[in-house]
Amino acid sequence: MTGRGERLPLLDTPHSWEDFLSWGPSSALPAILREYLPRCRWFGDKSRQIDEVRIESVLPLDVGNNSPVFLCILSVTFLEGVARRYFLPLGLGAEAQSGPAGPVARIPSVDQAVVVDALFLPETGNGLLDLFFSGDDRPSEIRPVSTPLLPGLLASRPLEGSPRAFGGEQSNTSLLFGRSLILKCYRNLETGTNPDLEIGAFLAEAKTPAPIPPTGGALVSFTPEGRSLTIALLQGFVENRGDGWSFLLGGLQEIRLRGVPEEEEKDPGGVRIGRWIETLGERTADLHQGLGRDPDHPDFAPVPFTEDDIDELVFGIETRHERVMRMLAKTRPALPPGLQERIDRFSGMAGFLGRTLVSCRRAGRGGWKIRCHGDLHLGQVLVTAGDDAVFLDFEGEPALPIDERRKKSSPLNDVAGMLRSFHYLVASSRPEESDGRWERWLSAWLSAQSRRFWEAWRRRMDSGAVRLLGEEEPTHALLTLFLIRKCLYEIEYEINNRPAWIGIPLEGLQALLEGKGPGGGAGVS
Repeated sequence: MTGRGERLPLLDTPHSWEDFLSWGPSSALPAILREYLPRCRWFGDKSRQIDEVRIESVLPLDVGNNSPVFLCILSVTFLEGVARRYFLPLGLGAEAQSGPAGPVARIPSVDQAVVVDALFLPETGNGLLDLFFSGDDRPSEIRPVSTPLLPGLLASRPLEGSPRAFGGEQSNTSLLFGRSLILKCYRNLETGTNPDLEIGAFLAEAKTPAPIPPTGGALVSFTPEGRSLTIALLQGFVENRGDGWSFLLGGLQEIRLRGVPEEEEKDPGGVRIGRWIETLGERTADLHQGLGRDPDHPDFAPVPFTEDDIDELVFGIETRHERVMRMLAKTRPALPPGLQERIDRFSGMAGFLGRTLVSCRRAGRGGWKIRCHGDLHLGQVLVTAGDDAVFLDFEGEPALPIDERRKKSSPLNDVAGMLRSFHYLVASSRPEESDGRWERWLSAWLSAQSRRFWEAWRRRMDSGAVRLLGEEEPTHALLTLFLIRKCLYEIEYEINNRPAWIGIPLEGLQALLEGKGPGGGAGVS
């Protein structure tokens, strides 16, 4: 692996960097990128072996008097599976400006600079933001798309200072302009309507502000066949204390350092945490109300959740359960004895699952489908300076194709994702060595806060202008089905990525099938 402090591959060319458009795609650079891409945190295909990298298109970006920046769209093929497109701007800079993956290559004829990921060069962020101002002078290969909020957001652009790339994201790279604007640059590009932009633009037109960052617009490029590719999304910056996961995890750690509270405490976790979780439930309902507000919009109008939807949901659960059981059997021998025992207990619960699915299928009709977040968890929520909740990243479940992510679903799908996130949070707060009293307190905390979130969400939904839920029994049946589906998805994910974590979703699914709620505590009824 090549990175800082190691020998860089040489990109030997008699041509100047300014002429990259003519020589870059046919040079040795694609072969160099074949080795470079797996080092990038945002590269989502690390488990697959790259066959070929091809520079599909190069879009020159005006960066003033700085060394030229070229926006490259890469076509990456693999020995197995479908090809992907990735977005990698390239420029010349110092090694210190090359980002976490290090420099890409060195050009012998260029002194004091290397080829770098240009999103970490300040001139690139400024050049991309300028495209929103450029009017008819913009390059035809990149088209800005705007919402009604764009003029106000652009007016807040800082007059001085450079944009800063910041981390924390697995699949994108965001550029922060002062404390007012964020330009989220997508790395894995997909053709078609981008859900992040689509939902942000829809909510930007609502009379009541939605609990999301204001969306100003996006930068769109095109494939050689003319299909759209959203390469960046412009949003307003929201002052915050961090995401919901960090906020609650820090709160639990603080409680443990102070000493484990009495088990019979009526409000485990304290007033501030409980108040924020209640706010989170209310804001989640506000989001769903906003997404279901327009009965005439073809892409957002609520539609009934039918028997066919129930059948499709149950069939998907049964299919994934069969696949998960095969994967667990294959993975089991390499796992510690404790996890092997948990897998064995789960393997004996097929009858529980079958009876649960039959019961839920019988009761679960009713309610409505809307456009949802699709991948809701505590890491997708900002805690504002005033302890409010603001939702991020409406791209949907990453493993699904874009058309699947744009499909309507019950808002209970989002609720299930958040309840499962609470369980993961508690599992992350357990000490390596057994501490029975703390674990009992955490179980009580999980039950109390899951119920608090659910009740706040349900109250707000029931009092909202848009009626999206059915009767009590089918609502709880549907929630159970979405929780089961989410647990099975998590088991499959952990097998492929973090086998040591398999016990967390297994514990949650076993608790559901035994009627103990989404994470082993009491239910949310």
